[in-house]
Amino acid sequence: MNTSLSDLQPTGLVYAFLAVVSWSICIFPFTIAARKLGSAPLNHFRLPLAVLLVGVLSVAINRQAFTGIFNKTYAEPWLWLGLSGFIGLAIGDHFAFTMYSILGARLGSVLTTLAPAATLLLGSLIAEEHISLIGISGILITIIGVNWVSLNKSEKASHTKYGNGTLAKGVLSGIIAAAGQGAGLVLAKKGLKAATDHHIDLLPVHATFMRMFSASILLWVGTLIRGRSMEVLRPVLSNREKGLSYAVAGTLFGPFIGVTLSIYSIVYIPASVAQTMFSLVPVFALFIAHYFSNERITWRSGAGIIISLLGVIILIWREQLKELL
Repeated sequence: MNTSLSDLQPTGLVYAFLAVVSWSICIFPFTIAARKLGSAPLNHFRLPLAVLLVGVLSVAINRQAFTGIFNKTYAEPWLWLGLSGFIGLAIGDHFAFTMYSILGARLGSVLTTLAPAATLLLGSLIAEEHISLIGISGILITIIGVNWVSLNKSEKASHTKYGNGTLAKGVLSGIIAAAGQGAGLVLAKKGLKAATDHHIDLLPVHATFMRMFSASILLWVGTLIRGRSMEVLRPVLSNREKGLSYAVAGTLFGPFIGVTLSIYSIVYIPASVAQTMFSLVPVFALFIAHYFSNERITWRSGAGIIISLLGVIILIWREQLKELL
């Protein structure tokens, strides 16, 4: 279905824009927190905190509907949304934090443009979604843009000052993070579809709580079974290098404010338009990094981001482009 200008309600555009700003901001405190606390301790801390914040919001929006999600009729949505949360939020975000700790906020944000491509590819395998030639071209253009930025000499030289890993490890972590986030989104779609198939009216904010709650429980159960609870707790309890405040700030701007704003944006505007706006995060991060982290903006990094965003836009609007060709 084509999107006309009349479909674009100003309220939805404002929500989407604010979500982009919030996500662009959260990258920076999360990057600092990952370097100070470590990726695993950060992930183990911010997930329960996000569960608490989204839980309070869920109750405030509709308490009766929130308590209803614990009914056995929600078993299948819980299954898919739980898997979505574990793969996307627990595993995917762990590698995302590793990526940010190595590559920094700006370059790491560029690698997030691989997530839509991962979503499309995994959707074709898990949800039997068709990949057109236009979609494939969008994926290739996105990859070219990311490589243009991440593999140049200045990027190879700049990341070493943090001492958290090699460029190859950072890029690989970014690819795994994108795959995890892509798989998480596809599984979330299956969870929402399961709710629809069972005639369940599941609010987006409650679905977000189900994802975060499942991710937090599964992550901590796995850690306890492996006997690594103190390993991830010690940096948090000792507030190592005063990284806790950055973890809290990142959680507020990311999983809480950013996700909530994104949910409300798609109530007013088509999801394809919202996704296109969300892909602007690397652009905002580029300029924030210039002032926040004193990272130099080069013509190559700017060109790479533009190429990556072009690929993302082609991916998102592939059906509309197909009709024009």
